[in-house]
Amino acid sequence: MAHLIIWGDSRSVLAGAHPGADEVHSLAGLEAALDGRAAALVLADPERLAEERDAVEKWLRNGGAGRAVLVAVAASGDGDELLQRFPFVDDVLARPISAARLRQKLERAFEGLQIRRAISQLHSAIERKDKALRELNEIGTQLSAQRDIKKLLDLILQKSREITGADAGSLYLVEPDQLRFKLAQNDTMELSFVERPMPLDESSIAGYVAVTGRQQNVPDAYQLSPDSPFHISRSFDEVSGYRTKSMLVVPMRDHENAVIGVVQLINKKRDRTAVLRPVALVDEEVIPFTSIDEKLVGSLASQAAVAFENADLIRRMRALFETFVHGAVAAIEQRDPTTSGHSERVAVLTVGLAERVDAISVGPLAELRFTKDQLEEIRYAALLHDFGKVAVQEKYLRKGKKLYASQAIAIRQRFAYILKAIEADHLRARLAALEAGHASPEGLVSLDAEFQRRHAAAEGVLKLVLRANEPTVVEEDGFRALTSLETRSFASFEALEQFPVEDWAQGPYLSQDELDVLSIRKGSLSGAERRSIESHVQHTYEFLQKLPWTGELRRVPEIAWAHHEKLDGSGYPQGLKADQIPVQSRMMTIADIYDALVALDRPYKRAVSVEGARKILCDEARAGKLDEELLRVFLDTEVFKLPAFTERLRARS
Repeated sequence: MAHLIIWGDSRSVLAGAHPGADEVHSLAGLEAALDGRAAALVLADPERLAEERDAVEKWLRNGGAGRAVLVAVAASGDGDELLQRFPFVDDVLARPISAARLRQKLERAFEGLQIRRAISQLHSAIERKDKALRELNEIGTQLSAQRDIKKLLDLILQKSREITGADAGSLYLVEPDQLRFKLAQNDTMELSFVERPMPLDESSIAGYVAVTGRQQNVPDAYQLSPDSPFHISRSFDEVSGYRTKSMLVVPMRDHENAVIGVVQLINKKRDRTAVLRPVALVDEEVIPFTSIDEKLVGSLASQAAVAFENADLIRRMRALFETFVHGAVAAIEQRDPTTSGHSERVAVLTVGLAERVDAISVGPLAELRFTKDQLEEIRYAALLHDFGKVAVQEKYLRKGKKLYASQAIAIRQRFAYILKAIEADHLRARLAALEAGHASPEGLVSLDAEFQRRHAAAEGVLKLVLRANEPTVVEEDGFRALTSLETRSFASFEALEQFPVEDWAQGPYLSQDELDVLSIRKGSLSGAERRSIESHVQHTYEFLQKLPWTGELRRVPEIAWAHHEKLDGSGYPQGLKADQIPVQSRMMTIADIYDALVALDRPYKRAVSVEGARKILCDEARAGKLDEELLRVFLDTEVFKLPAFTERLRARS
């Protein structure tokens, strides 16, 4: 039976006295009268309701409706008008109220409150369930987005503890022949955790769950039943002073229902913010895990297992791709051993520069930011930026001098013959003079002098050719000397057996093709050869375009494609200018040039000092070819002193 409270004057409300009824005159008085009461019927004077209308409505919304049935008492015929004025009341009764009507109303009020409370409890349960489902969905989203294995495992354990109010927890991974204790967390105390292997058997609670796949909910770890197939070690508690009490241990199952891990939760707390110190608080604060906890963690563990499998699959795919990338780099370097290590060093420098730029907070580069995925994208683009060299003829890549080895050998043999021919010609002239009987000493000296002149001239031409064969810049005097060789000739090999001598066929000292090659003003490559090597950039792009890059790495081909572009449009292969060139490519260009300058002597150049490289880069930037802001960061932060770069450079040396 509900308790009766009169809000107003009892005599104007009731037709006669009602023993046990409380009379109050304000909302505050009503709340005081309800304190400790299981249920109440409140008969309220409309004037009292009008005085505190908003406060009453708010009180009902915030739980008052579950504690009392509120009835407005009105004069006969005012019921409809009162319901319109006070839509929050449960009913309207005409005054005065008789004992019979009051008794009936009290019984109904009690029943109504019971129903309200049941409905309220059901709503609360639904809200808790809905909240739990929302939390699980949110956690699932977070788990699926996390690809870092270590962070993912940490997130799995953290979220499992959060939704259950667990003070501590551990996570284990199942390996072929063992269980690996992978992670531990504890809100009460700091842990010095070191992961370690454990036996994959039923002796421990984690091992038991891993082997059987059956979750375990233990109210007190120190009070296991005598027939328990597992034991729970107290060694950690004894050393640390912690008290392990309630435990919930749940298997993580993959898509094939195999157990791949175990989540172990320890000490569910009444108050999630409580710290279990001193240890005596454990008995007061720690409670058993509930069946709802079992379902929530079971569901979370299933999501976690899928997320872990996905992350692990991505990790293994990345590892496989990493192996492929380094294999591709090795293939490039086998074709062009002179650039061994170049791709990795460029990757180190480019990523290092990107990290330095990412840390800038002022100036023109302050808005540039690179995520972890974008740094990985830059690294892959740098590692593979020269892959297209596999499509370039090897002789071009290895060409250290202007003449190919076979050409140089042919010229040396030709000049050896020329020198011998000059000597033979001289000897024939001396013999002819002696046979004719008019060989005076002065005449013989003259013949010898002419021989020395012709021999020295031929040797000079050979030295000129050898100097011109080096991949240095050909000065104007040397260029003119080379072009003058067009008229130089000697008796050809085909004429050796022919007589008289004056009828021998004549051949040029150097063929036109040889002259053209030796006349290359800078470097060792002809225009056609240089264009062939430059085509490696296009080949790189076309190859990289065919790979199925994931979304976060989709710009790798584009970045690698533009690493030989220059801000003034003088680069290749597209002739891009300024902002048309991705900033990642502009960074790679600086790194690529720097490494090419300071690396061990290549066939066509010697290594440049750090200061020399700095000057060349600055000159290029002033000429409008390189990004001055990026170069300033590269030089000011001394990216080129990164240990990963200098160690690789020394290893190459």
